[in-house]
Amino acid sequence: MHNHRFFSLLTAAVLGLGTQAQAASEAHDTEKAPAPGRPLRILLTTDDGINGAGMRILRDTLCAAGHEVTVVAPSADRSGSSGALTLNVVMRTTRGTFPCGTGTGTSWALTGTPADSVLFGLSVVFAAQKPDLVISGINYGQNVGRAVNHSGTVGAAVAGAEEGVPSIAVSIGLNLADSGTGFSQTLAAAPTVAAYVKDLAEQLRDTADRDGRLLPDRIALNVNYPVVLNEEGKFDASQVDGPSVTFVGHAEVVRPTYLPIPNTVDTYVSQGPICGLSTACAAETEAGADTTALEQGEISITPIAVDGTERPSLRPLLKVRLRK
Repeated sequence: MHNHRFFSLLTAAVLGLGTQAQAASEAHDTEKAPAPGRPLRILLTTDDGINGAGMRILRDTLCAAGHEVTVVAPSADRSGSSGALTLNVVMRTTRGTFPCGTGTGTSWALTGTPADSVLFGLSVVFAAQKPDLVISGINYGQNVGRAVNHSGTVGAAVAGAEEGVPSIAVSIGLNLADSGTGFSQTLAAAPTVAAYVKDLAEQLRDTADRDGRLLPDRIALNVNYPVVLNEEGKFDASQVDGPSVTFVGHAEVVRPTYLPIPNTVDTYVSQGPICGLSTACAAETEAGADTTALEQGEISITPIAVDGTERPSLRPLLKVRLRK
């Protein structure tokens, strides 16, 4: 896998985005990040529900590396819920445990959305001390282009960053050439992607800026990992390139259709076919887009300013620091 030797360059760029980010971070009462080599305290969530397979693979990978992982996730699949919140209703939680390294981790399943899970986790589970990092994923299926606006995976990371906690959303792409196997190679790539995310989190920790933060204030990272196939149709990590620092693109990932049910009144079936299979969707028009990077077999890392503040220097600085 090309060793991704520019991890440190990416991290240095993300952590050195100017005095405005540092000044903002100093205005918040956020705990300092652990020193290099120390375990990270991680709030892990997913929009696929508490039993999401991608989340569990990432959880076990982080635990095996010695990090302190707490899972707070919806009790059921809440994909496509964006940053939706559940308000003015009774929310039920179920606690559990799981092996985590040499110890035991705690899980919370709640009858809410991914964003609910993060906000509940930060205000209740981590009430005494915020985590070092929120990670949302691993999601099976890319969250790029227009899908970013609707993704529960990204919505959870945005919720964490809004609260001043460094946050990362993680997804694995679908390779249309693998559709005949039910996208089995997306599943096969999960352990590799989990190891990549672990390395990225540790690199952010080890290169934290003077303020001790893993990321600038109000910035989330949206990570999308491509599935590149070899001649036998199997996932081949050695052919994955990047990371590339990207924009959120304009292309579609799915195109919902609403089909009336025969002999019924005002009743429809909602379907969401994947673009490029049976449905043609809007093409990419944004240069340097996340969609384009993924199609080219590159890991896409998209910094998202969750407060909507214009950050003109953000991407150019990242590109300079990423030069080989």
